[in-house]
Amino acid sequence: MRHLFTVVFVLSLCLAMAGSGLYAAGHEDPPYLQIQSAENPITVDGVLDETDWQRRFDHLVFRLNFKPGDVEYDVTDGILVTSSIPYVDTTTTIVKFLHHGLDLYISIQSNDQYVNKWGGSWEGDGLFMKVKTADGIDKEFKLYFNLAGADPDINFEPPSAEAGLAKGVKNAGTVVNDTTQVDAGYTAEMVIHLDQLGYTDPYAEVPVIINIFDPDKQTGSAGEEYNIGPYHKMWWGSEWGSEFRMLRLADSPTALAITTNDAITLDGQLDEAFWQHAEQIVVAKGSPSSSGGWYMQWGNPDNAYTDQSEAVIKFAHKGTDLYVGVVSNDSSVCEWSPGWEADGLFLWMTFKGVIPQPGERMEVKNMFFGNTVGDVAKFELSANVPTGGAEGASFVPTGTVSHTETNGADDGYSLEVVIHTDMFGYSDGDTVKLSTVIWDMDYSSADAYSANLSDYAPNWWGTQWVDMNFEKYYMYRGVILSQQTAVESKGKPSVALVDGYSLNQNYPNPFNPSTTIEYELAKLSSVKIEIYSVLGEKVNTIFDGKQESGMHKVVWDGKDSSGRAVAAGVYLYKLTTSEFSQTRKMIFVK
Repeated sequence: MRHLFTVVFVLSLCLAMAGSGLYAAGHEDPPYLQIQSAENPITVDGVLDETDWQRRFDHLVFRLNFKPGDVEYDVTDGILVTSSIPYVDTTTTIVKFLHHGLDLYISIQSNDQYVNKWGGSWEGDGLFMKVKTADGIDKEFKLYFNLAGADPDINFEPPSAEAGLAKGVKNAGTVVNDTTQVDAGYTAEMVIHLDQLGYTDPYAEVPVIINIFDPDKQTGSAGEEYNIGPYHKMWWGSEWGSEFRMLRLADSPTALAITTNDAITLDGQLDEAFWQHAEQIVVAKGSPSSSGGWYMQWGNPDNAYTDQSEAVIKFAHKGTDLYVGVVSNDSSVCEWSPGWEADGLFLWMTFKGVIPQPGERMEVKNMFFGNTVGDVAKFELSANVPTGGAEGASFVPTGTVSHTETNGADDGYSLEVVIHTDMFGYSDGDTVKLSTVIWDMDYSSADAYSANLSDYAPNWWGTQWVDMNFEKYYMYRGVILSQQTAVESKGKPSVALVDGYSLNQNYPNPFNPSTTIEYELAKLSSVKIEIYSVLGEKVNTIFDGKQESGMHKVVWDGKDSSGRAVAAGVYLYKLTTSEFSQTRKMIFVK
């Protein structure tokens, strides 16, 4: 029962709800969240004691009048179902997501002061969720206190027994369906086995809606629903599933460094043949191979991250010498004028089997320090790095003039670093633990810095600071000094490295009214880009013709071949050439 006949839309009438425009740059109602990989499978017991949950990554906060901030995102909307009784228990419910392969973990942490079932209905405090299967079919998951009686436990209702598992814990002082005392909230964990929903790609995009129910001051008895206590609910996406949001599984825990007998010429250009066959991690906002990132507005809501750069990081090795290459398409290469931060690579190293303490961290920097117009990057090592433990160089193409904004858009940069891992205790065949951060300063040169314009948006594979203070817990990623001579690229190709065919994920996704589809051609090809429904019915052909090799993009306006707007839902887009065919999914929302 949806009770829409009694709701009061507090956002538009009397309460300042989610999406109120407090912040720009996506801190409110994000269209997707990038889901970080857990280091180990989560024990689903409702306790939330794994260190993975404590790390600093994007999550949702369901709270009336919530002001979003760094890694904390507001949700889409909310309603007050009963208007005659004031809603004074402004509960905060934090919802976080992790994944381990195709197991999607969801945690709930709530400080709810009144934990109860809503009268005689099926609702109660907790989570109502819809997840689309790989075939686009909605499945419901409910994890909530909807049982009657004295102090019942949380109740889990999956679409099937194989689909998932969940547990909840009532905090000390919480007695469910008891109005004689003030509760202390609850925690809960749920795992959804995405393979049971048809997913096979460990970096799949999963459409969801998340709804948090919050009835107050009820005992779970029939007749109380509209007469005793308020009932507030908030959602990400839509209340019942007409509009979905996206969970993007991301963050590969390991990468392969291919083996080579070739020496590297340390000039920053990545023109050695082995680079073309190396595995890549794409560090950028929304990249499925990144661990995370954040956009710092410096307290100014007018700022917006418009130059969303992409950096491709590649790995190779010769014995214990680990080669790290970076190619970035950054169009504003500079240093952050008010501070020391600058575009480029900030890499954290470890000794084999040892996680450095805060005072022992080892920094390898190849960054555009100095604020000298036209200068290349500077290579620096912190004092804790063994002497001679790493070397680095950079290359700036003719289209880039660093440290100034007066020459127009830059044409990116490239970097090369060699880490002599034997000096850190590693042997050929080991997994080197490190963390890579790509800093992205935009419009921040001394001649153009403005608090209302300049941007600061680092992204990383691992963590940004690998410390116990800012990041909460250490997290490094593994680069395997493998015996493979080539690997299939897993990340989105850089625009600077065109070496084959590919079809990238559309952006934005979900979208309305239009979205961009980007793809790569190895050579002159006859190309067809088609849109299909999830039932396989052709909706539109948006390109049909010949194109040269390289990166291309087309825009779909959400209309069918007759020019009519399509219905909201999941659609397929397909790239076809005489030698290559690939299909991806996207979501049109209204």
